[in-house]
Amino acid sequence: MFDNKVRIALGTNNQAKRAAVVVATGIEPICYSVPSGVSDQPMTEDETILGAITRAKNVLAAEPEADFGLGLEGGLTYDSIHTMQWYLFSVCAAWDGKRLYVGKGLYFPIPHEIGEKLLQGGTELRHIIDELSSTIGSNHKEGAYGLFTNGRITRSDVFRDAVIAALTPFQSTFYK
Repeated sequence: MFDNKVRIALGTNNQAKRAAVVVATGIEPICYSVPSGVSDQPMTEDETILGAITRAKNVLAAEPEADFGLGLEGGLTYDSIHTMQWYLFSVCAAWDGKRLYVGKGLYFPIPHEIGEKLLQGGTELRHIIDELSSTIGSNHKEGAYGLFTNGRITRSDVFRDAVIAALTPFQSTFYK
């Protein structure tokens, strides 16, 4: 946990992501909706990481008094080597104006048909999950993780882990 005097700017108004930061740090972030510079549904690991980094840098520029800018991005990637499977994952980029670290959350297999439908374009995972779960705004709640695991893992859970991973080098003496 961070000292409560630390100011964290988060590059989104998404409630699942905000909750992840609160649980990971004990701090209520200053939230801004900033552009990621990538597609609404990142389909590669590189694109997802780039989106998180861009959000982290954009939000710190928008809130220069913050100690850290955090960019959280969810994306998909296809494992064409081992499993021939689509994976959903989360990334957190932490930027203090000088140093940048990226933490990644759980890589979670999703049904192949969903990955292929997303690859064709024209929709986002959140829309598919809203349809499957008969809800609206699932990406602000438990998300795909919650639907597929009956709530045992939530979107906020996996982003929490990515936030902890990205911020650890700023806190731990092992990284000095």
